[in-house]
Amino acid sequence: MKYEHECVMDKKMKPETAVKILSEQGITVSLEEAAAILDIIYQFAEITITEILSHEDC
Repeated sequence: MKYEHECVMDKKMKPETAVKILSEQGITVSLEEAAAILDIIYQFAEITITEILSHEDC
């Protein structure tokens, strides 16, 4: 089965939410750091999803 490539990461968590969640776990980050962390997480997620979908064609 072939899938058209589309961004599945349209809805992003706000850095403020990430700061709150991390803070609840005892991790202190700035808004800028939280934004950078979220960017990396979404990049990894996009790569992972693309890899999984590309292997379904095999």
